[in-house]
Amino acid sequence: MAKKLSKARRQWLIVAVIAWFGLVLFSISYFLEQRLVWFDEQGQLLELSNNDRLEVELVSELSHLGYSVAGHVFHITSRDCPCNWRSSGHIAAVKRQVTESDGKNLVIDIDQVSSLKRFVPATPAIIMFNESSELIYLGPYADGAFCTTESSFVEELIPSVSINSKAPQWVNTVAKGCYCKV
Repeated sequence: MAKKLSKARRQWLIVAVIAWFGLVLFSISYFLEQRLVWFDEQGQLLELSNNDRLEVELVSELSHLGYSVAGHVFHITSRDCPCNWRSSGHIAAVKRQVTESDGKNLVIDIDQVSSLKRFVPATPAIIMFNESSELIYLGPYADGAFCTTESSFVEELIPSVSINSKAPQWVNTVAKGCYCKV
């Protein structure tokens, strides 16, 4: 009888541990999923990108603000965005690669430059131009819960920043990750 009780307790303990582990995994995934949103949730950037004037208007706005765009990468942040800590390592790696590729990094707090909210629906975001002032990329750095280099959109585009040749333009509106609406 004591052996059966011991065996029953052991089985109950195994079931309890499995249930606890399952509950922890469910909780973690639930809270991570709560923070995952679409980068262009309202479709404002998608609508703007369907306009052939997106690049011209963006360059005009940045120039009006006093920025040169040739060979520049703009890192768009929002000071109070809780997603900043998740992507900070990735952003630092991108900045380092841009510098190594002879590009120029500029950080803009979108809360201080509200006119860019028309072009950037969420942060953290990045805008990349080549040496000919042509738009290479506009959108999030990556997607997923942690926006890391493993889910990056931009690393392969960095070499295009420091060249004059025609670059393909990518306006990324369909990413889901940790972003803060602006």
